Amino acid sequence: MKTKKVLCITIHIILGLLAIAIVPASVFLMQIPNYMTILLCAGFFLSFIFCLKIAVKKRGGRIVLAISSLFVIVVSVLGNYCNPYWNSIYFKGNVSYYSQTADTVLTMEEAKEDLEYAMYYLDKLHPAFYGNVPSEVQERYDMVRAKLNETDRITVCELCQDIEYIFSVLRDGHSYVKLNVEEPHYMKDIHHFREENCVLTAINGIDLEALLKQTQDAYSYEVESWQIRRLKDDLSTMEGLQYIGFSVDEGIVYTYESENGEREDYTYYAEDFLLYDEYMEYNRIEETQEDDEPFVYYEIDEEKSVAILTLNSCKYNDEYKACLKEMFTEMKEKQIGNVAVDLRANGGGNSLVADEFIRYLDVDTWNSGEYEWRFGWFRIPFKNTIVENDRYNDLTFDGEVYILTSANSFSSAMLFPQYVKDNNMGTLIGEAPGNTPNGYGDVAGFKLPNSQLFMQISTKEFFRVDRNNPSNLVEPDIPCESDDAMEVLYETIAGR
Repeated sequence: MKTKKVLCITIHIILGLLAIAIVPASVFLMQIPNYMTILLCAGFFLSFIFCLKIAVKKRGGRIVLAISSLFVIVVSVLGNYCNPYWNSIYFKGNVSYYSQTADTVLTMEEAKEDLEYAMYYLDKLHPAFYGNVPSEVQERYDMVRAKLNETDRITVCELCQDIEYIFSVLRDGHSYVKLNVEEPHYMKDIHHFREENCVLTAINGIDLEALLKQTQDAYSYEVESWQIRRLKDDLSTMEGLQYIGFSVDEGIVYTYESENGEREDYTYYAEDFLLYDEYMEYNRIEETQEDDEPFVYYEIDEEKSVAILTLNSCKYNDEYKACLKEMFTEMKEKQIGNVAVDLRANGGGNSLVADEFIRYLDVDTWNSGEYEWRFGWFRIPFKNTIVENDRYNDLTFDGEVYILTSANSFSSAMLFPQYVKDNNMGTLIGEAPGNTPNGYGDVAGFKLPNSQLFMQISTKEFFRVDRNNPSNLVEPDIPCESDDAMEVLYETIAGR
């Protein structure tokens, strides 16, 4: 009898540990099907019943057993169904972000499985789905599902088009499904045209404005400038062209306008689209390791009394913090009166880069805005956060602050200038960033099971710091073409 008691309690403990352990395992180690939570919790509950009958007879022991068992089940269930990072790939090591090739053929069953996988996590995580599925999303889902019922096979590229057609109706630049092949083929002269400052105006005789209208449901975006960026990226590769409906088999005609205003057509065929190494060799581009290139650096112009911090990615790490400290130390020594942060090529990352920068400013408190975070069955509001600025008092800067932005400034690179503008801490120069301050973000990433398409879904809804600002964009105080922002910066400093 004693052996049965020990065995019963041991099994109960093991099942309880497994029921809890699958939560971090799903986030950091492996993909775990949802039914494993149900199976383990069901087995754990049965072992709880057996423990009551066989192993635990005293009232006090039964109360402890019941409370601890309830705790385990609650943690396991909430850790799955209310965890935005359950099965996300972002915290797992050695995970490939690449999809199957564009022409890989899927069966109808495989395509439906991928579609349902995408819809499950969209419904579970996205703030817009809290309470019910948006009607426009449901309509598009029904259309795609009906299309799949009428076919036996579909390519990965076609499936990506169909699922992104559903996602795009949300107008959320952070939530999308993307064809991300391992070895894309690049149009061989793209580098040459960029070096010559030529502007792409048409593809196969279709001007970009018309093409933007044709592809408005092919991309998830909030601001048209972000759609333009994604469209131009796709126009530079064979796979991207295929995604938006062009075939290179009969040639692709690119129309470019030179700096002097002249337009000329160039025709390219399949053999003119090169793999990365071939593209680099063809254009005689020296191979460099991106990891060796600094994402943050600064320069100081003593004559103009300005320090310029270039931040190409919002990475909040020791390198960034050290660079800031070194810059503000040198600024103090040289009595520099202006500082500018160049975010024109910054696609986002960690918003704490803004917090760290503000610690050097002569600011006591500042507002970081409101947001609501979706945790599966719950949507939790976080009200206006007034940040007590933990200043670096020995390096506090009280001069002029400028932020340079472009349409390519996205996500945290939009939050940075928003904090500065809406808290009256400085001046914005350039173009409005590529997403809206009232929108979605803080994403979880996934791979669809059969196509391996990359999927990203927002988990938070953000609200602008200045709720009274009627603009849906973080508009610059001094608008100009992003390429001219540095020149305008110097003109502005000279005019003060």
